[in-house]
Amino acid sequence: MRVVIDTNQLLRMAAAENRSPLFIAWREHKFDLVISSEMLIELEEVIARPKIQRFLPFGRGRRFVDLIRQRALFTVPAIDAPHCRNPKDNVVIATAVAAQAEFIVTADQDLLDDSTLQQNLAKYNLRVLWSVEFLGLLQ
Repeated sequence: MRVVIDTNQLLRMAAAENRSPLFIAWREHKFDLVISSEMLIELEEVIARPKIQRFLPFGRGRRFVDLIRQRALFTVPAIDAPHCRNPKDNVVIATAVAAQAEFIVTADQDLLDDSTLQQNLAKYNLRVLWSVEFLGLLQ
């Protein structure tokens, strides 16, 4: 199963490492993480921020990015994907559509609460879920 995980959840995975149920599920190959270069660049930029380094040391963040480079499936975002009310989230949607992913895992309300977006994504058999909802489906 192909899954796109938003930056907010990737940061949580990196910070908690082996205590993160999402990280553990990925490590155990329960799903394929799909990402685009654009999303990885955003993750790297966020990891470099001093306020983020208070809970995610830079070295751990770099190791996580390296692991993503090794294990994730990379795709080029689709140019004809549906749009979100927050343009910054469009790359997540476009990545998921291009990869024919089944799920976007996020804590971003702009993705979770947009009913029009949900309807448009259903045409691609794509659902947006909280991490707990997604983890529940894996069991």
